[in-house]
Amino acid sequence: MSTIKSDLLEGFKAEHEQLDAGITRLTETLDRLARGVDSALLRALADSDRFLQRVLVPHAEWEELTFYPAVRDVLRTHGDVNAAMLIDHREIVARIQTFAALVRRLEAGERDPELLDRARILGYQIRALVEVHYRKEEEIYCDLIRRYLSDREAPSALAVGDQLGHD
Repeated sequence: MSTIKSDLLEGFKAEHEQLDAGITRLTETLDRLARGVDSALLRALADSDRFLQRVLVPHAEWEELTFYPAVRDVLRTHGDVNAAMLIDHREIVARIQTFAALVRRLEAGERDPELLDRARILGYQIRALVEVHYRKEEEIYCDLIRRYLSDREAPSALAVGDQLGHD
């Protein structure tokens, strides 16, 4: 890979790391909400709001304007158009597995408030990931099936659970 591409990709990764730092500060601030609201917490919440509005939203806008269009044709030719959906599945399943481990600890009698809070947070994360995943499937995939799959092809794509013997 050329130095130019390598440097640009490293810069992209570094920007995501900076965004992660802001998201981490946000979640740390939200964790403090359980202890009550004070002026320091309100300042931290305002800082998080500024980060979201001034950094995260512009990053998303930039990706939509330049990054995604640049990658679109490369993805069609050299990638897997379903890769993002498969990553969703991996992330959802990973959180479900972590949630299950927490439930087992709770069933074993652990009652640490942080453990309960972590289970609650994981539940919300799973819900958010699943909701976004459903939206992508329904707004993109289902629309494509509606518009382009024949009546003969549609049942094999939409026979939910049949392949795995699910109800």
